[in-house]
Amino acid sequence: MSEMIINIDNRESVQTAMEQISKGWFNPVETYDNLKSTGKTDSSGFWNITNHMLADVSEFLGWTSSQLLNKWNQICIGNDAKFMGFHCTRHSDKRVFLENGILPLSDETVILSDDSSQTAEGKDMWEYRSQRSPGPWFLLSYKCAKKPENHFCLKGPEILLGCVGHHFGVDPAKSIPLIIHCAIPYLFLSERDYFAFCVLRAYFNFLDPEDDSRDLFDGYSIDLRGKVLEPRHIIRIEERYEPSYNKK
Repeated sequence: MSEMIINIDNRESVQTAMEQISKGWFNPVETYDNLKSTGKTDSSGFWNITNHMLADVSEFLGWTSSQLLNKWNQICIGNDAKFMGFHCTRHSDKRVFLENGILPLSDETVILSDDSSQTAEGKDMWEYRSQRSPGPWFLLSYKCAKKPENHFCLKGPEILLGCVGHHFGVDPAKSIPLIIHCAIPYLFLSERDYFAFCVLRAYFNFLDPEDDSRDLFDGYSIDLRGKVLEPRHIIRIEERYEPSYNKK
């Protein structure tokens, strides 16, 4: 089977993926036309709630949502599917990512100091973050990643969570915004119903866009939940030098 790389912002990528997934199974154009003619697509839940869209598509096909997802998973795994994801951060040496990959946050990856220079804000942020998923996190949409107000490019987890903005062994004053373009294997994903929904949502919107300027996937993300993304999955590392990223 050929490799399938899905870039959720790219019409051709999404259409090609959908053709591979639906081949010999169902007609996605016919499916959408039916859902639209029966008023299903008029519901905000159809476009915004994962289970609603999957249930409506499954019902049209005469399947349950579980059956649809099982078939979907088999095809994506068989085609070595990958999702483009964009890890946004600040760092002074991008080689650490090319050597070590993208790591989940931990006491080992974010070094905290117990000396008097440790700020209350730093301690509070680390306590907040450590109680949640260690990541690493990736934005699903490059349109979202490259926005000037992108918090992670402005601050970066290494700066935000480290002791007074320092990463271990590097110079924070020289840190620059980075967008790390990655092809994340489908097998690494946990909430696969969410990603099936994202592909269907993107495909249906390309078929019948209601608002071309709308950012459908603004804030949508991929959480690897403690898995390391190895360097071989990094496509490229983009350095962002726009003045808007460096405003105080």
